[in-house]
Amino acid sequence: MLAPALVLLLVGIVEAAFLFLTQFLLQTAVGDAARSGVVGSELGAASREAAVRAAAERVGGSLLQPERLHLDTLVYPRFDDIGRPEPFVDVNGNGAHDPGEPFTDVNENGRWDEDMGRPGLGGPNDVVLYRVRYDWEPMTPLLRAILPDGGRLELRAAYAVRNEPYPEG
Repeated sequence: MLAPALVLLLVGIVEAAFLFLTQFLLQTAVGDAARSGVVGSELGAASREAAVRAAAERVGGSLLQPERLHLDTLVYPRFDDIGRPEPFVDVNGNGAHDPGEPFTDVNENGRWDEDMGRPGLGGPNDVVLYRVRYDWEPMTPLLRAILPDGGRLELRAAYAVRNEPYPEG
């Protein structure tokens, strides 16, 4: 009578351990990616972007599936600009940007954005936010059947750094 409950408890403990391990690996992966990108060199890779991606994937080893690992980077002028919207003139005073209101296009994409970061790895002395997402799901079919949405979770980790003052070229 207790066996099913004990099996479910044991499976839950193992799955929780793997979930925490995956989150730890994501934080380590984004840190390694940031350390790889901050120096501005390609370190033998085809490109700087490839070196950063390879650094993030290397951490996960066989536990993280590379196709589920989503890495993106945003470049900012300063650390305190991370996550901030592009500046705009609030003509009607409603506290929100409305179409037609003038704005400063910080990321130079031709439209107003709620986050002023521009995609890329930046240049010397730029602030870069590295973000990684991973679509995690339980390893055991038992837990996938019990949990809503098959137990899928989107795990996230982020790391902000200032690039070194390396010479461009």
